[in-house]
Amino acid sequence: MIRRTPSLLSLVTALDQSVTRLDSIGVRYTRRQLYYEVCRTLRPFSRLVDRWSYSMTGGIAGLMALSGRRPLWNGLVSAAVRVTFPQLVRHLPFTIHPPVSVALFDEALAVYQTRYGEPAGLLSDVPPMSSLTFGERESDLYDYGLAYAIICQDSSIAHMLRANYLHMEIPCAILAAKEATPLPDALVAMLMRTPSPRVLLLHDASLSGMRWVRDAPAQLELPYGLRVRSLGLRPIHALRRHLFALHQPVDPNEIPETLLPIERLWMGTGLYTEIAALPPVSLLRALRAVTRVRPKRASWWSRVRQWRISGYMSWVS
Repeated sequence: MIRRTPSLLSLVTALDQSVTRLDSIGVRYTRRQLYYEVCRTLRPFSRLVDRWSYSMTGGIAGLMALSGRRPLWNGLVSAAVRVTFPQLVRHLPFTIHPPVSVALFDEALAVYQTRYGEPAGLLSDVPPMSSLTFGERESDLYDYGLAYAIICQDSSIAHMLRANYLHMEIPCAILAAKEATPLPDALVAMLMRTPSPRVLLLHDASLSGMRWVRDAPAQLELPYGLRVRSLGLRPIHALRRHLFALHQPVDPNEIPETLLPIERLWMGTGLYTEIAALPPVSLLRALRAVTRVRPKRASWWSRVRQWRISGYMSWVS
C-alpha cells in the first residue's frame, strides 16, 4: 500500500482546522499534541473504517459474482458486511501510522505562524519548572494534605496539565519526572497527611516508559506506605484506542515479561505510542475520572436519623 504524503498547502489547511477545533474547546495544548491532532484531521478513524469496509465489501461481492451466486444474494451479503465490518474493526486491536512526519509538520506550523500568528492555545516549547515554594501569604498551605501527586514522564505534559488548571480542580500536585527526582519533602509531608495518598505515574507506551515505572519508586525516594500506581499508557491501551504509533529500534530482551503476548509482539516490532497521542480533552477527562472522590453511600439508619433532625431549627423565621 502506497502512502501519499500530503502537500504543504493541505497540511496548513488541516493545521488551521485543528487549531480552530482545539481553541473552540478552550483547552491548552503542547506542540506534540497539536501534531497528533493534525494527524487525526488528516486521517480520521471513521474515514479509515469506511474505506476498509468499502474494500472488504467490494472484494466479497467480487468473489460472490465469480462463484455464480444470484444478484439478490450478493446484495444481502454485501449489506451484512457493510453493517458488521465497521463494528468489528472498532473492536480489533491495532495502531495507526501517522500520515505526516514531524519535520513536515514543523514546516507547516512555521507557515501557519507567519500567516495567522501564534495559536492561542499553543504552549511554549520550553515548559517552566514547577515551584513548590510559597510566599508568606501561603505559608500555611503546607499544613494541608494532598491525596494525589501526578508525576509525568514528559515535562511538556506536566506543563499542559498545569496550564489547564487540573491541579486546582482535583486538587493534586503535578510534577515532571525531573522535578520529582527526588520528591520534595514538603510534598511528601502533604501526601502523608491524607488517609490513603497515591503517587500516579503518567508515562508513554514505550520501553523507556516501562523502565521509568519500574525505577520510579527508587528514584523518587518515596517513604514506606506511599502507594505508587501506573497511570500511563500501556501497549494494550494504544491498540484498543487505535492511537498513532511511531517506530524506534528496540531490543527484544528488554521487553517486560509482565506484558500481554499481543503487547510484547507490538513492542517487538519497534512500535511505541506517546501520551501526547491522546486527545488533550480525553487526557484531562481520564485524569479527572481517576482522581474523582466518590462519596460513600449513607446507611439506612443514618438516613433515618437525618430525617428526624432535618426540621429542627431549620425554618426561616
